[in-house]
Amino acid sequence: MNGNGYRNSSGRGGLSIPPIYLYIGIGILAIIIISVIGGLLSAGVQAYFAVAAGALLVLANLRDLLSGAGSSTALMNTMVGGGLIFFFLGSAFGWIWYIPALLLLVAATPLALRRADVYNVYLSAARSVAVSVRRAVSGRTRLP
Repeated sequence: MNGNGYRNSSGRGGLSIPPIYLYIGIGILAIIIISVIGGLLSAGVQAYFAVAAGALLVLANLRDLLSGAGSSTALMNTMVGGGLIFFFLGSAFGWIWYIPALLLLVAATPLALRRADVYNVYLSAARSVAVSVRRAVSGRTRLP
């Protein structure tokens, strides 16, 4: 027996975790599990319909997008489906998930209005921002 009140069963003084840390870890894990289950139970019926519709839209149009023959309609449906899935996550786990839901719906709007050229402008602007951020992070460009 050592000074902490528990026996080291290995007998060679190896690394062992004190029981108090195990109890704390189990308690934290239980709180996380209860929080997830509580979030799922608190989501309304409308949110479950939204996640079902979103999953159907994503699954039905994902094959067209991955094959390379995806049209703007398939892209729009996938984005709307993703927005519905993020809506469910927002209603179950907090308002922060509403932000990507709203962004997906705003990005899908030009496609719904048959303005694919506007969407291409959005996409090229996002790419240029990503390239400038990548250059700034890698140190090739100095920020003012």
